[in-house]
Amino acid sequence: MTQQKSGSAHGDADGVTLVVTMAIKPEHEQDFIDYATNVATKVYEKEAGTVLTVLYVLTKHPNEPHTYVWVERYRDEKALSAHMETAYMADAMSILPTWWAKEPIALRLAQVMPS
Repeated sequence: MTQQKSGSAHGDADGVTLVVTMAIKPEHEQDFIDYATNVATKVYEKEAGTVLTVLYVLTKHPNEPHTYVWVERYRDEKALSAHMETAYMADAMSILPTWWAKEPIALRLAQVMPS
């Protein structure tokens, strides 16, 4: 397993932060939560503490029913690419769209500080 880069636990200007909002069909909401938990477990086991993932959490939207918000933080573009190329993410990208009530909204953030 590759060791974490030295520096701040918050990353630096090379970091990639994604905030992805997903509205889920109500009849698939529990399936989604169970599946997301399974994927997150794989991410924690295989990516956390390496040069890949700094943060990977799923939260429930406070005002929109059946809506969830992923907050993901990667060390850099290479780490994000490596995450997206895993077998579990390929599987997720084939299953999750069938559960979406509408297209997800993805926001990609550029870190300003610490740099």
